[in-house]
Amino acid sequence: MIDAEPDPRFRRRAGCSVVVLGLLTLISGCTAALEDRVGREEAALSDLRTGIESLRSDLRGLRVEVAALREALTAGARQEAADRAAVEERARETQEKVEARLTAAERRMEELGEGMSGLDGSVAGLAEQVARLEAGSASAASLPRSRSTPSRSPSTSPPISAEELFDRGMESFRAGELGQAVLDFEEFAEKHPAHPLAPSVQFWIGEAYFRSRDFEQAAEKYQKAVDLAPTGERTPDALLRLGLALRSLRREDRAHDVWARLLRDFPDSEAALRARVVLRQPPRSGRPAEPR
Repeated sequence: MIDAEPDPRFRRRAGCSVVVLGLLTLISGCTAALEDRVGREEAALSDLRTGIESLRSDLRGLRVEVAALREALTAGARQEAADRAAVEERARETQEKVEARLTAAERRMEELGEGMSGLDGSVAGLAEQVARLEAGSASAASLPRSRSTPSRSPSTSPPISAEELFDRGMESFRAGELGQAVLDFEEFAEKHPAHPLAPSVQFWIGEAYFRSRDFEQAAEKYQKAVDLAPTGERTPDALLRLGLALRSLRREDRAHDVWARLLRDFPDSEAALRARVVLRQPPRSGRPAEPR
């Protein structure tokens, strides 16, 4: 029996089926490859998201740290400003206290200067009264210009010690008997030239002459007191009074030199304090000072 030739339509259908089957197989393979690639991409995307989230977390932590650092810096700046303000306030208060004390000290020195000026005037008035009271006695009319024989006769009076002779001179001085005080002190200076009280004796002789307004003799005795004890206890006062005597003699330049020495050698003494006040006061006479 002879086989019949296949129908052409069947062949076409069979060919199409083969093609479709091949396409399905290819599509299936491509789909699997795409799914695998998509899986890998999704895994990479997941890792990227995880990394981004970690970075975001780190960024939030950094922001917190930056904020804390800024707060610390701000607090430090505020504290520094407060400390600076406190230091400036303390410095201002200290300066005000120092200025107040300085003003009070200057006012006190001015008051001392005025009091000293008034004391000098009172002393001058008392000296004039003493001079008038002694005018009736030839022996007390004026102070001795040089060493004299003591009025107390050694033949009728027993010898006395240096201290007793000094006390006797001071007693005469305090009683206003300036002439007798000078005689007593001159006797001391003659008998005890090397005694520790010798500088003080010359000072008190100078005081007696100063109170009698014999400034030339006063300046000489003050200078001798300084020469005998350049660093003695009475030296600051002797320098102060020497300057005052020289100013009264219109020797202003020499007076300033003497006071400059007083301020240099005895800056913390009471005499130096009074000298600073006197130096700020103009001379009582407008006449120029004598040359040195």
